[in-house]
Amino acid sequence: MAAVVIEESKEISSNMKGFIFFFSGQLVSILGSSIIQFVITWWITVETQSALLLSLSMFIGFIPIIILTPIAGVFVDRWNMKALIAIVDFLQAAVTVVLIVLFIFNIVTIPIVFIFTAMRGIFQAFHQPAVQALIPIMVPRKHLSRMNSVSYLFTSVIFLVGPIFGAFLNSLWDIKYILWIDMITFGIALIPLLIIKIPRVQKVEAVVKEKRKFFTDFKEGIVFIKNKKGLLPLLGAFSIANLFIMPLFTLLNLYVYTNHGGNENNLAFVLAFNQIGTIIGSIVFIIWKGFKKKIHGVSIGIFFMYVGFITIAFTPIGMFWFMGIGFLIIGLMLPVANISSQTIWQALVPKEMLGRVMSVRAAIAQFISPLGMILSGLIAEVVDIKYVFLGSAALGLCGLIFMFIFTPARHVEQGINYEEEPQMKLKILEIPILDPDQTFEEYPPNIAKPAVE
Repeated sequence: MAAVVIEESKEISSNMKGFIFFFSGQLVSILGSSIIQFVITWWITVETQSALLLSLSMFIGFIPIIILTPIAGVFVDRWNMKALIAIVDFLQAAVTVVLIVLFIFNIVTIPIVFIFTAMRGIFQAFHQPAVQALIPIMVPRKHLSRMNSVSYLFTSVIFLVGPIFGAFLNSLWDIKYILWIDMITFGIALIPLLIIKIPRVQKVEAVVKEKRKFFTDFKEGIVFIKNKKGLLPLLGAFSIANLFIMPLFTLLNLYVYTNHGGNENNLAFVLAFNQIGTIIGSIVFIIWKGFKKKIHGVSIGIFFMYVGFITIAFTPIGMFWFMGIGFLIIGLMLPVANISSQTIWQALVPKEMLGRVMSVRAAIAQFISPLGMILSGLIAEVVDIKYVFLGSAALGLCGLIFMFIFTPARHVEQGINYEEEPQMKLKILEIPILDPDQTFEEYPPNIAKPAVE
């Protein structure tokens, strides 16, 4: 992979106002995607009432992101980012138009919707890295932490209102009319994208000539994680959480619809509690620097996420406010676990290795999520969803306890002084941009994405 160096010089000038303008358009686009995702998954839920098919739809939409994102990142560095974002957004909108036509002629089948879901996943695999790469290019370094925090909060708000709008529109219109929202939001997001000027990234010739293979970097990241005491079991704790929390976000639609006799409004109601919790938790964590030992934040955060999971499983029939409390707990604990873990990794990994180590970390944590999707769907075909939830939470708690009692995970912070390097303080307060349906360290929780990374 060709290395790209962004030099702090007059040759590259940031464009903060341009990025804010661009980001406002992207928020509109994210809102449209959130609405479309909600109505599509609800349509699959009502049409099939099958846990296996619902989990399969999640799997098909997520697996292209897992496989293609590392590859797409290479091309993002080489291609024109502005053109790439515009083309990917256009293709996604075009695919939606095709689906609308099929709905109009009443020839839509579950396999067709699965193909639609997979294609949206492919486009997202290219869109997300491009948007994320624009942030350090267009935003001055001194404002990165603040912009990441603002991005996190606004995105969480979008994922809060998206399902609510989706449920409201679903009660008024047929799905073929709601899908037009994807085209409208695409048009709105396209305006700032065409207007803004993206600063050119200067490539240092001597560095560009030193091409590194992706798998070489990947191997170096694996070796570092393996050799650094406590990092591998810490990553294992999050991977286990991804595996056992995934059934909740995969089967929630069906749990609300079949186990509790709910509708799309009830689903949107309980999801709102999740995002409200995430917003509150993130604000608190910006003000409060967190536990002195960040590993305590990781363990406490994941532990209480399982407590929220169990609360949801024990919800009395039809008491959606009770289910909402469980989601509120999960949302509150999400930033506690994520940001604590992020800070540990940022403090331990040398700056020159951050890219390759973080890519390995993300790849390992995310690749286990599809397994949780498929297994939960298969098991729920023969076992009540409530017991799938309880079993997942119990196994997840056992894995968490094992990791933090019988492995070196609890010693991972040995030798770290968070106050030693002034630049590291900024990283402690930095909240990663959440990009959905990502894992929970990179994305706000929503029904189509993994919960943990």
